[in-house]
Amino acid sequence: MAEKLWNDVLNEVQHVCDRYQLIPLRGPVAVAFSGGKDSLLLSLALRELRVPIVCIAVDMGYEPDWGRRITALAERTHLPVEVVDVRRETVAKSQEDRRRIGRNLRALNVIQPNATPCTHCYNVKVVALENAVRDHGASTIAFGHHRTDALASLIKEALMYIDRWDRGHPVFVRDNFAELVEQLKGEAEAPPDVDHALSLRIAELVHADIIDTDEPARQPLNRDNPGVNVIRPLFLVDERTIIEIMATRLIDVEGSGCGHGLSANYLTPREMVHYGVLRATYHPWFDEHMQRLLMYGIDAQGGARLEARRRRVALLGDQYKPSINKF
Repeated sequence: MAEKLWNDVLNEVQHVCDRYQLIPLRGPVAVAFSGGKDSLLLSLALRELRVPIVCIAVDMGYEPDWGRRITALAERTHLPVEVVDVRRETVAKSQEDRRRIGRNLRALNVIQPNATPCTHCYNVKVVALENAVRDHGASTIAFGHHRTDALASLIKEALMYIDRWDRGHPVFVRDNFAELVEQLKGEAEAPPDVDHALSLRIAELVHADIIDTDEPARQPLNRDNPGVNVIRPLFLVDERTIIEIMATRLIDVEGSGCGHGLSANYLTPREMVHYGVLRATYHPWFDEHMQRLLMYGIDAQGGARLEARRRRVALLGDQYKPSINKF
C-alpha cells in the first residue's frame, strides 16, 4: 500500500510538471527546504524523477541548532542541502537586499501580541532564497505546497470576501472569521443532499472571477525583481497522502523552530481554514467540489488567472485587513 501511494505521488508530480512545463531545460531546480514533511517529500520525489536539485534551507535563527539539525537530516537522506543563515552579511549581494532583510528581522524582534510573524518571515526568506537560487545558476525554485495548501488559500480569500460584504464586517475580526470556518466545516461533513449555502457561495465567487488561490502551480518568486519562478510540483497531491507516506518511511522531520501556531490565537486565516476545515474533516463530494473550483482559476501555464490576493485591498477595502508592506 505504501509503495502504491508513493508511485501515485510520483505520477501526480510528473503529470503536473509535464502539463505546465514546470522543469526548466537547463540548470538545477532549487527546492525551498524547511526539513518538514512537505519539502522533504518533494525533494525525494524530484530526485527519484531524476530532476537535478539543490535544496536551500533558510535559517531564520529561531533556534540556535536548527541549521545543524537540517544538515544532519540532509546527511541521513543523502540530499544536497545548503543552509543559508539570514543573519550573516553574505546572505545577500546588494546593499538594498541586506537592508530589506534587516528591516524585517528587526520587525520580527518586536512583533506585537496576537499578530502573526508570517509576512516579515516570508519577506526575509524571499530575498535569501532569491540570492541563493541565482548563486546556483538556477531560475526555478520548488515549494512544497500541496493541493491542501492551494485549497486553503482559495477558501480563505472567499471567506474574507463573504465576511466583508455578505456579513457586512468592515474590519477583520478573528471570531467572525472563525464562525465562517466552523460553518464550512459543518457543510464539509454533511451529505451532499442538504443545504450547503456557504459552499455554493464560494462557487459563485470563483465563477464570477472574484477569487482564486494564491498558491498555483507556477508564479514569480518576487514580482518586483522577475527572473526566478516558483513551481509547486505537489499541486495535485493531497496532504493526507503525504502524511501517510512519511509515516511509513520513518524519517524524522524538522520544524521551522519559530513557535508560531502553538496557540489558536496566532493562526493566520489561511491556517484556520487549513486546520479547521481541510485537516479536520473529509468528504468525497466536498473534496471534488473544491478541486473543481481550484482548477477553474488556473491558467494554461499553471498560474493563477486572477491573483485575487494581490487585489485584496481593491476587493475588500484598505481597512478590512491591512497588510504589512512588502519588504
